[in-house]
Amino acid sequence: MKPILAILILLVSASSAAAAPPSSKLTGPNGKLSWTVTTSGTTVSIEGASPKWTVQHEANLDLTPRRTVRSDADGNTVTVVYGADSTAVTLPNKTVTHERGDLWDADTFDVRLGDRIARGAGVDFRFDAVDPASGKVYGFSVETVDTESCGGAPCTHVKVRLTGVLRMVGPSWEYRFAASGKLVKFDGPIGTFTAQVSAGPKGAAR
Repeated sequence: MKPILAILILLVSASSAAAAPPSSKLTGPNGKLSWTVTTSGTTVSIEGASPKWTVQHEANLDLTPRRTVRSDADGNTVTVVYGADSTAVTLPNKTVTHERGDLWDADTFDVRLGDRIARGAGVDFRFDAVDPASGKVYGFSVETVDTESCGGAPCTHVKVRLTGVLRMVGPSWEYRFAASGKLVKFDGPIGTFTAQVSAGPKGAAR
């Protein structure tokens, strides 16, 4: 490969990786759900808030997780630290370590799914994540339901469920993402939340 071409490819790759996923603000009957996403150097910071919890998360540029601090409405705090070969979950009364370096962050996969939508990556796949309430690892499946209209703009309807025997009896999470990856509607155990969506040029969500 010619040196100039190699440099151009590296610059384009770095530029793409450094682009932060879009932040989102949604409103529901019981309050607000928000994700604020910023990038500084090689770190993506994600701050989340809902009526039941707040989350502070650090990730790499590809959104693989580094660290999450989650606090609930009762003041309980759970910290999850992700390493190359292990994941440590510090609960109020114990610490649990999983000898795995491939786990997703359960609290912030809203943002990570939105990033896949924006990049045109497939969203029909499976992943494992730590449950911050128990410290246990659960399997999740992600399925595209349909392409719908959200406020006059196209959006992708995605459903996330537990795998195995919990698939039929466990909770599910449903998302609508704009083409930009912005979360515009969420339905899950904490309630239903919707963002104000308007159609931009040629029907693109903004």
